[in-house]
Amino acid sequence: MKRILLLAAVALLSAPLCVQAQRSEITVSYGYAPTSNWSDSFSAIKDLVSDAKTDISGWGAVTVGYNLRLLGPLSIGAQVVCSTNEQKIKGTNTEIRNRYWAVMPNVKWTWLNLKIVSLYSRAAVGAVFSEAESGGESEHATRFAYQVSPVGVTVGGRLAAYAEAGVGASGSLLVGLRYSF
Repeated sequence: MKRILLLAAVALLSAPLCVQAQRSEITVSYGYAPTSNWSDSFSAIKDLVSDAKTDISGWGAVTVGYNLRLLGPLSIGAQVVCSTNEQKIKGTNTEIRNRYWAVMPNVKWTWLNLKIVSLYSRAAVGAVFSEAESGGESEHATRFAYQVSPVGVTVGGRLAAYAEAGVGASGSLLVGLRYSF
């Protein structure tokens, strides 16, 4: 029993040292061409006009994230993504406005870490909560969300710029800022 108490005391006293060795980061990015712009979402509203062809326009996605470095190159975290788009049904005045909010835990692996440049890969999975509105009607849905970025590059120190190439709710090409503390 004394050994267990001694080990617990050592673990509790060393925990703050381990936390100080870990680095946290906050990120904000803009992503071009998120998957929400690719999908023919909310077919129930679109089915009001049969055989409808649509033009989709959207502004991209904004992602805010937090990561905590666990062991060397491995970090875990979470990100929240917001994006919107509009679908105009050709030949009518019907317009569908879509809003998407995604919440995704993620894992990041830094595979090259130089003084001011690092290369990494990131993968995230979670849920996207969406709403479509058209003509006073609305529809809500919850679906699977993901982001896979096989290549990312960060340039800078505590405050750094980064870019990622991938596919998912955050976009196909992301650019943003990272603050490490």
